[in-house]
Amino acid sequence: MHRSLWLLWAIGLAVAIGLTGWRWQIERQYRTVALVVDGTEVRLLQALTGDLDKVLARLRGAGATAISVSSQTLHDWMQTGRVTVLSRQPPALAASSRQPLDRLRASWQRQWQQVLPPPHREGDRWLLPLPDEMALQPSLPIGLDQELAEAVRRSGLGVVARLPNPTGLTEHSLRFWMDEVRRSGAFTVLFEGEEVLGYRTMLPQVAHALKELGVLVGLLELTTQKGDRTLGRLVSERVVRVHSISLRELPNFTLPELTDRFSRAVRERNIRLCYIRLPTHWKGEPLQTAADYLSALRAELERNGFLVGQPKPLPSVTAPFPLWALVWLGAVAVGMAFLTLFVPLTIWQQWTLLMLLGVFGFALRFLAPLWAAKLGAFGMAVTAPVLALWLGYRQTMDSKSRWQRMAKGLATCLAFLLACGVMEAALLFDYRFWLKVDEFVGVKLSQLLPLLLVLMLSLAQWWETEALSPKERWAIAGENFRSLSNAPVRWGQVALLVMAGILVAYWLMRTGNEPSVGVASWELKLRALFEDLLIARPRFKEFVLGHPALVLAFFFLTGTHLEAKIGQWLFLPAVIGLASVMNTFSHAHTPIALSLLRTVHGIWLGVAIGLMLLWGMKWVSASRDRRVLMRQREPLHTQMP
Repeated sequence: MHRSLWLLWAIGLAVAIGLTGWRWQIERQYRTVALVVDGTEVRLLQALTGDLDKVLARLRGAGATAISVSSQTLHDWMQTGRVTVLSRQPPALAASSRQPLDRLRASWQRQWQQVLPPPHREGDRWLLPLPDEMALQPSLPIGLDQELAEAVRRSGLGVVARLPNPTGLTEHSLRFWMDEVRRSGAFTVLFEGEEVLGYRTMLPQVAHALKELGVLVGLLELTTQKGDRTLGRLVSERVVRVHSISLRELPNFTLPELTDRFSRAVRERNIRLCYIRLPTHWKGEPLQTAADYLSALRAELERNGFLVGQPKPLPSVTAPFPLWALVWLGAVAVGMAFLTLFVPLTIWQQWTLLMLLGVFGFALRFLAPLWAAKLGAFGMAVTAPVLALWLGYRQTMDSKSRWQRMAKGLATCLAFLLACGVMEAALLFDYRFWLKVDEFVGVKLSQLLPLLLVLMLSLAQWWETEALSPKERWAIAGENFRSLSNAPVRWGQVALLVMAGILVAYWLMRTGNEPSVGVASWELKLRALFEDLLIARPRFKEFVLGHPALVLAFFFLTGTHLEAKIGQWLFLPAVIGLASVMNTFSHAHTPIALSLLRTVHGIWLGVAIGLMLLWGMKWVSASRDRRVLMRQREPLHTQMP
């Protein structure tokens, strides 16, 4: 690639570094976390203690900042005895006072536009006649638990409303639920069950109503509620990320494990609302146990530099177009450098292609800005690892000492990759990526393609034919692939390929925040240890596999012809670590400071392990040489008189 394009890449990198600093400042100020206790469990504690105000005061003192208020159904009121059903024609509901029946009547009339007669007194009870049996469906929602909401506000805690998605939602019933939220005084809205409010037919109307209400909208991570992504995009400026542990999972955790899981979610994934279900299975007095749990969680969050309180929405920041455009052109320059590895292009051809791709990116930015960012980031994630290996390989060709060439190649490779990672993060400079309302696509593909490209380069002998003309290199590559396809298939090769395929599939299934396979308990403990020691845990595939293999690869590349061949094949495990680094920066919902720290830890640990492996190899080689020399000297000693 021409030097002028490298200058363009350097400008893009400088802009990306500036955007990285800006993002760090934004994330540094976004550190308030809400601890929200499930309202149903608060009601359970009330039943055990007999005093709701005491429960709320104790939870607040322990660190809770809000209580969730869920919707109530006719079934809930029947179970608690607030109303009873009279089997008569027409059917009717009975209560000891008029108030609950008035609320039921108002709720049904507003939600379904059914005109009901007012309650009337009959003996010592009040009755509400119903039009038909359909009105007696136990699942019919009545509204939010306003009594709990009032007690929560009185205690000084915040309210979080949990809304259902009732069947047959209409404009009238939507206004009813928004009024319920307003009346409860909630600052955040969550959703019950498997669907968000308005799923399928009324998501735009729900989004508009929530914006008018001015509440935050909580979206659960690691759990999909139907319609949550669509609603999140419509109200992206009001989204807060939520982490929770289900009742089914809760018995599997100890107190340190629970606090560690919530703390990790807050630190690593921009979670700002912890939805807490209380571990009632633990021994001890339930209210005291709940208070100890909340106190421990608050202390852990504060120890990591977070504030416990009512979170604010993340600023709706996107990269200004001129700055993003410069980073895009820098990314296109990287793609151009990658292309010139295989296709010879004149300077005019390179600039023409760059301008065409630049115009394409600019147009896409105006038409679909998030897709423009995702496309650029994907291109960087695929090309940067391969190009980093190539640039490092070129540094091993000069006439300096072996260790100097190795160090120069290794430093060039890792520095270029880290720079491309910063540029990839800058392309994703948008608050919607930080909140994971939208996200990088093609995670597994961006991991697999660099590995396949390096494999093809090694099979084609593309590394060692660097000095030849492009025509000669393509001819050699074609001959190599023809020889490979004509070679007889051996059972050992088949077994090796199957084993390699299984390992690659397992590696891909482990990729991402939501892997398809579980993590062993010993690995979880090792991860926790690294987090305690280093704050940001480096990825195992980087410091255990990829970077040590990279050190060995550059060492062998500076040796004999046979050693250089070994070094080229060591690029295969090495590129896994390099692709993992790019994957780190594609996780835009992880704070940028943590991504940088994780990458740096992975580099120095991996390089240290690689150097220790080299020292071990040198020691074994020296020991073997000493034994050979001693055996060679033994006959001389026996022949002496």
